[in-house]
Order: sequence, then C-alpha cells, then structure tokens
Amino acid sequence: MLSIFFQTVYGLVDAWWVGRLSEFAIAAVGISQITLFTMIALTIGVTVGSGVLMSMNIGKRDIAGAERVLGQSFVLNFIAAVFFTTVALVFRSPLLELNGAEAQNILPLALDYFTITASASFTMFLFFAVVFGFNAQGDNRTVAVLFACSTVLNAVLDPLLIFGWAGFPELGIRGAAVATVTSQVLILVAGVTLLRIRPMMVRFRFSNLTAKWESVKRVLSIGFPAALTSVLGPVALAILAGIVASRFDAAGAAGFSIGFRVEFFGFLPAVGFGVAALAMIGQNMGARRPERALAAFRVAVLFAFGLGSAIGIAAALLNGAIVATFSDDPVISGYARSYLTSVPLAYGVFSASFVIVSSFQALGRSWNGFAVTGVRVAIMLVLGLAVTAGLAPQLSRLWWVVIGANLVSATIGFVWLRGTFARVTAAGPAGTTPLPEPAPAS
Repeated sequence: MLSIFFQTVYGLVDAWWVGRLSEFAIAAVGISQITLFTMIALTIGVTVGSGVLMSMNIGKRDIAGAERVLGQSFVLNFIAAVFFTTVALVFRSPLLELNGAEAQNILPLALDYFTITASASFTMFLFFAVVFGFNAQGDNRTVAVLFACSTVLNAVLDPLLIFGWAGFPELGIRGAAVATVTSQVLILVAGVTLLRIRPMMVRFRFSNLTAKWESVKRVLSIGFPAALTSVLGPVALAILAGIVASRFDAAGAAGFSIGFRVEFFGFLPAVGFGVAALAMIGQNMGARRPERALAAFRVAVLFAFGLGSAIGIAAALLNGAIVATFSDDPVISGYARSYLTSVPLAYGVFSASFVIVSSFQALGRSWNGFAVTGVRVAIMLVLGLAVTAGLAPQLSRLWWVVIGANLVSATIGFVWLRGTFARVTAAGPAGTTPLPEPAPAS
C-alpha cells in the first residue's frame, strides 16, 4: 500500500505543478497518462505470470527455478517495451485524440508530455519486473522505499524543470516529463542493483537473461489473460475520458482528471492486498497448502474492502478541500466535486474486486479474473453511453453507473472464486504439473 501511495503522490505532484501552468495542462498530462497506463497494462500480464510462477517455485523450494523465471521476466518485458513504445510513438496523435485530447488547446500540450514519457517507457516496463521480483518473495518494504525515493526526486525536479528555477532551463510541461523519466531511470538502476547484491531468497543474475519456451508458455497461459484484464480498466477509463471531454468540453475533462487522480488513493488497498494475495496464494499452492491460500484470500479481501471504504468516505467528506488544491475554476471544480461525492463510495467494493481478480490469477485461473473485470467494464460503458447520450446529459448519472458496475462485478467474482477454491483444493492449481510434497522445514 505504501508503494502505491508514493506512486499516487508522484502523479499528484505532477498535476499540482503542471496546474500552475493552466487547466489545459492538467488535462493534457491526465490524458497522456491514461494512454501510457493502457500501454503498460498490456505488459503487466507478463510480470503477473512471472510473479505467480516465482511464488509457486518458492513454495516448493525451487529457488533456481524462481531465479530463472525472474531473469526471463526481464527479457519478456524488454521485448514488450520495444513493441509498445514503437506503436505508441508512431500513433501518438490518434491515441491521444481517442482519449479526449482532440481539443486544440490540449493536444499540443499532451503531445509534448507524451512523446518524452513514451520514449523512455521501457524503464517502467523493466521496473515492473523488479517490483514483482521483490513482491513474489514477500519483500514489499524495499519496493516502498524505492517508490518513496522516486517520488521525492520527482517532486524536487518538477518545479526546477517546469519553471526553470535554480538555473535550470524552463521547459514547461515538457519539464514534468523530463523529471518523470529521470526519476524512473534512477529507480530502475537502484532496483536491479539491490536484486543483485542483497542477500535475498531470489536474486537477479545476468546469466538468467534467457527465455525457455516451456516456461514462456506457462507465463503466457497466466499472463496473457492477466494482461487483457489489466488493460480493460485503462481502456474503460480512456473511453470515459473521451465521453466526458466530448459532452462536457475541456472543463469536464479537467474535472474528470482531478477525480481519477484522487481515485488512485482508493487503489491503495486494492493493489496492496491484491499483490499480497498473489504472492501468498502462489507460494501456498506451490507448497500444496490450499487451506492457507484460502485463508490468505479471506484476510486480503476483508482488509481491502474495509480500508478502501474508509478512504472513499474520507474523500467524499473532504471533496471541497481536495478539489481546491488543484483548481479554483468554478466549472472544473463543480465537475470534480460531483465525481468525488459519489464514486469514492465504491472504493471498498472495487478494492475487494481487485483482490478477487488477483486471487484468480494466483490460482492460474486468469481468464476468470478477466471475465469479472469484463462484466464491470461492459456495464460501465454501455450504461455510461446511455446516460450521457441525451440532449441535457448529467455527469452525476455517469458516476452512479460506475458505482453499480463495481458492485455487480464484485458480487459475481466473490461467489465464483469461492467455488473455484473448492475445486482447486481437490485438483491443484491450473496450468501446473502435480507438485511434490515439500520437505520438512528445518
């Protein structure tokens, strides 16, 4: 949770400093980041698949196998980075326009920011491999420290490069992009170094930078549907951003950008306990301890729901102060406050749903998680288009559609996962060969 907290603060710092330029700059950065999230989400599946296999290997005490999977994840992520970065740069204008940047006062700014960040996006791809390398063996503390250092560095560089303070060049919105890239490069180097030199259970070794087809197939059998699942959320967010921008102009896009940035805090319990469940369920299934895997899920989903709900209630109660931090424009503020007084009420349900999807992935049932997320996105987009299609659309109706979509998908997923646990307990995790009984602990 601390890792995601610092990553969220990272984005908020960018928005705050860029907001000193103009409200159009806020919208440009927000739209650019949605596009980047969509691209990166496609490769998260590789790291999820690798993380599950690493956890299972750790559970059955095959440390050499876990290290081979870790090295392979770097190779696969680099290949994905080259492909998606090329696509993003070649089609950057239509991609940004698709996400709501077609306005003449937003698109040039979005192009400036996106071109720089997309060009160096390989650092983010590789850093995901570093993150899951630590997560799979239960070391989330180091990841939190890395994210904290990156956030502090970005916060220092932002004003220096945006406004040209302390003798630095004044780069405007491009300065925010350069600050982001610089902090990402440094944090990647630090993460890889720590994975190599620290006395850890699983370490990064250059000799493992290979790809074996059988192992790749197992990673992709879990990772491909996980990648599709990861991209559904950003795609839905991008479409919603496009709907809002087309029906409520630049002010609506800026208000929505403020709202979903604050929503990142609602993701803290979702991602934090989802990643914890992924590691613990994977390790215990590898050790043939399904009863402990089920116990890990129960604890994770309970805490995710409780903490997510608490964060959501706090965001709704403090909506005025939060919005005032980013904009004093009455129209933008009105749109942002309508978002924050409704959508945060579903943060707990969303967090529980994320843990459910992660648990499916840890069991090797990634397609089930994809289906649960697909239900949420389908409801959100179909009904969202319907409620904004009238001559006098109301933005508040769209937010209640988002709440309903989260509630329905979480309920379906919870019931489905309980049944899946019962079957997996008898048959073992899908996509794996029968595992030997673990040796007695020393």
